[in-house]
Amino acid sequence: MKYYLGIDGGGTRTTAAVADENGILFKVTGKTINFYSVGYNAVRENLREIIYDINDRLGKITFEGVFIGCSALDGKADDMLIQKICGDIITANHIGMDSDVYIALKAVNTEHCPCVAICGTGSMAAGEDKNGNLHISGGWGHIVGDEGSGYAIAVNALKKCCIMCDNGESTPLLESAEKFFGVDDFRKAIDIIYSAETSKDRLAGFAANVGRLATGGDEAAKKIVADEAVKFAKTVSILLKKVQECTVLGLYGGIFQNNALFTATFMHEIKSAYPEIKTELLDTPPEESAVNIARTLK
Repeated sequence: MKYYLGIDGGGTRTTAAVADENGILFKVTGKTINFYSVGYNAVRENLREIIYDINDRLGKITFEGVFIGCSALDGKADDMLIQKICGDIITANHIGMDSDVYIALKAVNTEHCPCVAICGTGSMAAGEDKNGNLHISGGWGHIVGDEGSGYAIAVNALKKCCIMCDNGESTPLLESAEKFFGVDDFRKAIDIIYSAETSKDRLAGFAANVGRLATGGDEAAKKIVADEAVKFAKTVSILLKKVQECTVLGLYGGIFQNNALFTATFMHEIKSAYPEIKTELLDTPPEESAVNIARTLK
């Protein structure tokens, strides 16, 4: 029996799908394998925990093919990087590794110039033109880019909370932030926000609170969410100008899946500029797309 492993390593969590020759057997989840966020030692430990979970179910096996999509990558990983991350952890006849946007792109339901937009902890868009060339827009990381991402939404909401706190306001957004950080005064959150132990994905988690408030009608939250959706639509529009033959734009990531206002605003912006393009959430999860790629490795 041949086994295959597909991994979607996002900015917050990692999802691995295990398959045999007949289809997907099961999935396991773990912590991020983004080495820019947590460092290589943590990545190897997080990956090791995922493999432990798999071994508990199947025993220690050699995979025929493994393919990993990693949010820290902007292209195909070389053998040295693959060894640095997977060495002595994953046993396989063939291992490949690329960006998480690449495996999402391969999950788009079209063979003709697919494009994909991802909004999770970070954001990025990619597409293939008619000659098979890969084009990327966004993906600059949380310090200089990632418009529309969970991190961007969270940070802009926290900036708004700072202003509200200075003004002595009492608002749903400010109260939500205090609860999120477990403080009774938002100024006490400063030590937590700037702590070395507070990771990027921890801060990005506040985006879920902002999304819930926006859905409930909070005007401050609605503006933050809508503004970020418009910004990301502009990033994706740059990609679509490069891949003019695109007919399907796939959407993936926690923000698209869980923030209705963001998704509706984004789709409206894209539809207004590109009415001929079909915009839809991905039917195939990226980790399953990674399995399909793993099956082709030689």
